[in-house]
Amino acid sequence: MNPLRPLLYRVAKRWIAGSSRVDAIKAAKEANAKGMAALLNYLGEGLREARSIDEALSEYEGLQRAIAELGLRAHISVKPTQLGLLLSEQALLLRLERLAEAARQRGQLLWIDMEQGQYVDGTLRAYSSLLEKGFTNVGLALQANLRRTEKDLGGLLDKRPRIRLVKGAYPTPPPEGFSSRAEVARNYERLMELLFEARAFVAIATHDARLVLRGIELAQRNGAEFELQFLRGIREDLKAWAVRQGYIVAEYIPYGQSWYEYSMRRLRENRKNIWLLIRSLFGG
Repeated sequence: MNPLRPLLYRVAKRWIAGSSRVDAIKAAKEANAKGMAALLNYLGEGLREARSIDEALSEYEGLQRAIAELGLRAHISVKPTQLGLLLSEQALLLRLERLAEAARQRGQLLWIDMEQGQYVDGTLRAYSSLLEKGFTNVGLALQANLRRTEKDLGGLLDKRPRIRLVKGAYPTPPPEGFSSRAEVARNYERLMELLFEARAFVAIATHDARLVLRGIELAQRNGAEFELQFLRGIREDLKAWAVRQGYIVAEYIPYGQSWYEYSMRRLRENRKNIWLLIRSLFGG
């Protein structure tokens, strides 16, 4: 066992709700009380056994029921390799359809996260199939750190997609990815311009205040729908400002036992999180 794991968990509690569905529901209620919706993600990815995949599916179905029964302003957000992509695209699509239909019947959304580059094609095909089947309540994350994303977006715009635009937490070196944060930010802005010009629904999912303001400007100029999405435990000041301004705001809230890999991505993504861990080593 990694000796730093208990200390990392102390830091990780900043951005995960806890290990159980009870923890997730509690965090969703807290987000609602602050004027935000909740996007609940049951941590886990890279699943290859049908039993584990169906356990994840069952957990999400339980979340959907709980959200409806409690009247929460909340939705689920899932990862393709958690729901069968590594078995086959058809295995993934069947499970996504099941969740999308349950969400539609309850007036909920289903968000699909995007993972590493090798999973983009299968995820795009599954999302396109859902749109063709009439599931307008399903949204997809696209990553600005991938060079291919502008082309991928071009194949979706005429289908009236619901897009969550993120910078991307999975390291992708050139030539597939951009070589600097500045390039990623420029591409993020370019993708927003394309989305809002097409009047697609966009979830502006970044903690970069400049890009948030730019996205709001583009949305209002084009009369497009949008919302702001933030990770739990990060940029509380920006969240509070957005709520005060009357914008639709959602907080992405992960939970579950598979918190370690997610937390390592958060550490790589932001140097401030590494300092949180260092302070924890010294009891800070």
